[in-house]
Amino acid sequence: MRTQLETTAVMKRFLRSALLVAAGSAITLLVQRGLPTLGLALYGTAFRTAYVDCQLAEAHAAALDNLLLEMALSQRLRKTEEIDRLSCLDYQRLRDRLQQFKVSRVDLDLIETGIVGPFVGANLASHYRTGASQAALDQKLQKVVDLYGLRPLNIRRYEADPEWKLGQALFFDPVLSGNRDVSCATCHLLQYGLSDGLPRSIGANGEGLGVDRKLLKGTQVHPRHSLDLWNRDNNAVSAFFWDGHVEVLHARERRFRSPLGNALPTGFQNAMAVQAVFPITIPDEMLGYFGEHSSSTLPTPHANKLNDLIVRSSYSSNIARIQSVHKQLLKRLLARESIPEPWQQEYCAMFHGAYPQKRFRELSIVDLGNALAHFEELAFASADSAWDRYIGGDPNGISEQAKVGAIVFYGKGRCAACHSGPLFSDFQYHGAGIFSKIYVDGKYVNDLGRGGVTGNPSENYRFRTSPLRNVTKFGPYFHDGSTTALSDALVRHLEPFAKSGSYNPDGSFTIEKDQADSVSPILANGIKLTKNDIQSLVAFLGTLDAQSRSREQIIPLRVPSGIPISH
Repeated sequence: MRTQLETTAVMKRFLRSALLVAAGSAITLLVQRGLPTLGLALYGTAFRTAYVDCQLAEAHAAALDNLLLEMALSQRLRKTEEIDRLSCLDYQRLRDRLQQFKVSRVDLDLIETGIVGPFVGANLASHYRTGASQAALDQKLQKVVDLYGLRPLNIRRYEADPEWKLGQALFFDPVLSGNRDVSCATCHLLQYGLSDGLPRSIGANGEGLGVDRKLLKGTQVHPRHSLDLWNRDNNAVSAFFWDGHVEVLHARERRFRSPLGNALPTGFQNAMAVQAVFPITIPDEMLGYFGEHSSSTLPTPHANKLNDLIVRSSYSSNIARIQSVHKQLLKRLLARESIPEPWQQEYCAMFHGAYPQKRFRELSIVDLGNALAHFEELAFASADSAWDRYIGGDPNGISEQAKVGAIVFYGKGRCAACHSGPLFSDFQYHGAGIFSKIYVDGKYVNDLGRGGVTGNPSENYRFRTSPLRNVTKFGPYFHDGSTTALSDALVRHLEPFAKSGSYNPDGSFTIEKDQADSVSPILANGIKLTKNDIQSLVAFLGTLDAQSRSREQIIPLRVPSGIPISH
């Protein structure tokens, strides 16, 4: 039987892939016994055979060839570090290709264990197991800096020009919401790392700020935790929201995915500007509901006002609804069909100052989005963190514990496989084993994440990788805000199947099969870290905290509407 199978292409591919298991075990011994070069050669042969045989991109194979050659010549890095450069997507492609040949999940797990299990981070681990000197830690981290091409984060020069001042006013002014009770700042507070401190945000019909905010009426239907806004002008940013329903399709042509599809107006400067105009259109975020009125306690021009951003109880399509809300908002702000009140005259003057080349009737939701984005990009920069100073050449920029944490992050923790780049995110979508329900059409259903946007079942339960700058500030964590402490979030993240065998009260599994299959192969086998490792990781992540602009620069004293601002 075995002879027959060996004659088939399927078994040939499987056997070549299975070679990785033996290679992994052998490399472990070679690394532990101080023979990394021999281990490198063995690994290169085994992995490249499976990698190419699975018909992955030739560019990847060529890059791996160059990588192996460079390492063999210079010996400046151990293979145990280099394996962590392979992105999560590369592992996923390899896994998907093997599944096409009906390789079982058990065998896949075995192969993955052989590739990235026992020897990943072995060389790095020796430095914190034996109690390394500061010099040894710095030497190891310098190799990490060189390998990943790490550089201090650069940000644009701050200038409070007319467009910035308009965007600032729009960001903090509740008049943009249907009932004039919510601003962008309500769910993006500086004291909570530009989130709001709640597991899931409370927008329209809420009262209070941060963890003290309560829903005054209705049902909490907002599906996800409020995302931070740090450094969104960086070129690495290609997607917004947890599921990427606003993202860059073609940067040079300024084409974007959005809920408006092909009806998205032209002229948006970037994806940040596109995303800025959609929270305004969501009922449980800023829009509110048809027939509602603003509070009687608001200043006179805004008290007891009908929610005029929603002109009917239903629309022919979601696109028609969004377009109508955008039109009504510009009508409210700029008094396009009425005699302008003083606060509206102020907004008219600010729009003209920001966009003097445009006639009054040419102003559109695009200009509002561009102004908001311009403000957010400049106001919410976070350069010159302790980590930036350290990789910029200051050996005392971070503590010894944080240095150990950095080694865990780039080593056996495998964090950098997805949390990469200047903002510590690849802005791609991965399954982390966090599953939740959302309220849709009167019932609770699974939150499909990226799959809910693309309609592709293979992308169900995947969410965008969170950037990590200021991560210590914007908990609770994950898309559903289900974990409060950062240390607990790290443990849960690295062991996604810890509760896979438990049951719900109704007798169903806590994690269903399709959910289990969605978990990233980087995480599928679990990444075991000690308590000291976790504490060191938290210390390292704390070195990413920074705020480049002061509160006085960011928060205005007042907004044109005269409504009290949230801050």
